Amino acid sequence: MNTAIIDDRTVAYVTAAQPVFEDLRQVAAQLAGMLVLFATGAKTAAPDHPLLTTASQLFAQAADAVERVRPLASARARRHHDEMAHAAAALRDALAAARVELGKPGVAADLDAALLPLRHAYDSLQRAADALPGFQMVSFDQACCSSGDVRLKPDATGA
Repeated sequence: MNTAIIDDRTVAYVTAAQPVFEDLRQVAAQLAGMLVLFATGAKTAAPDHPLLTTASQLFAQAADAVERVRPLASARARRHHDEMAHAAAALRDALAAARVELGKPGVAADLDAALLPLRHAYDSLQRAADALPGFQMVSFDQACCSSGDVRLKPDATGA
């Protein structure tokens, strides 16, 4: 993260963008939790689960807020905002896929359909956090959402 001195307009952007960033981060965490529930066989993991409903509602608010927060201050603020917009788009895709896949019987569900855009959203949020001071991410390096070789369903070899 570059902690060089930032101007007052960028500080104002950071102040306005922090709650939006936190909401997007919370949506990603809630969706990841829902996918973990489903992957571990929880019978309550379904498209109408309250956690998914809450994540969807929070996402709607956050996506609107991304559009309202204006990065007029600096190139760093614009880069941060672009990454938040990318994260919002990826979370929209991940939530839509989760609703579809969680509605399928256990073995028929393709959690990778939701996991892939969730990973993209997390990566975008990480780049946003790196662009300006005041934004932090929890590392998912060892979680199901990491970019490592973690699979939620067997591949064609049955591994």
